[in-house]
Amino acid sequence: MNTSPGAATMAHAPRVAAPDLPEIIEAIGSERFGAQLLGYLHQVCGADHCAVFQLGHDSLSQVVVGSHDGTNAASLQASRYVGQQYWRKDPALREAQTRMPTREPLLIRVDIGDLADTDLRDTIYPHIRERLVVAGRRHETAYGLSILRSDVHGAFTSGDIDRVSSVADVLVSMLARHADLVLNRPNIALALTSLTEIENCIMATTDLPRREVQVCARVLYGLSTTGIALDLSIGEESVKTYRKRVYQRLRIGCGRELLTWYLGRWGEWRGAVHAGAAARPAPGMFLN
Repeated sequence: MNTSPGAATMAHAPRVAAPDLPEIIEAIGSERFGAQLLGYLHQVCGADHCAVFQLGHDSLSQVVVGSHDGTNAASLQASRYVGQQYWRKDPALREAQTRMPTREPLLIRVDIGDLADTDLRDTIYPHIRERLVVAGRRHETAYGLSILRSDVHGAFTSGDIDRVSSVADVLVSMLARHADLVLNRPNIALALTSLTEIENCIMATTDLPRREVQVCARVLYGLSTTGIALDLSIGEESVKTYRKRVYQRLRIGCGRELLTWYLGRWGEWRGAVHAGAAARPAPGMFLN
């Protein structure tokens, strides 16, 4: 386990028993993951709040947030942290980006009272005593887990630190899997609300002529025969002819069957697009 210079020394931290993981593993990819993760961290080190982020070279994406008190306080603070770009002023995040290891997680301990930036401290971490940041990378993508303890419960103990250290590698793997499922899950709304998306999918998965693709896409987009004719500057009879040819080529008989056919193709196509992108090194990712 790598640690920041100011953190407790844990290079040879003992393996400390932690709670079982079945429930949190079962929640990966679901809306329950944030609550299960926070519950697990509360048992491990007395965490009051947690937030998970996907780290880019010059970007940050919020993955999941949890609060042990049942409020949305952590969610509001995390949204502000990302949306108002407070993360750019966060020394712990800068250190994580600078020292990101290839596989072994990095653990950074932060005393909130020692933060030099008072705006960051007072706006993002009010009533927070201490923070642990677990950072790691899987498949060329970096993740950061922020674990917070409130003023009420005080600082993390050496035992808390050891327990987090002992499960950090497993945590990063779970975070990566959850982020992959949540952030890269196909957005069904995009399938029917983007004309470009519809056209690209049909062109990539069929050998339909260009004009038939255009008409087919606009039918799926919800345009009427008149609307399609106006949009493509062709006659309404031509629209009907192209639509009939599409139905014949695809061996379908109505608009409902067209929609069913398209959604099936779109799911496979979108998954293939994502898999291809994941196989290519993304620009700006951390390098050794």
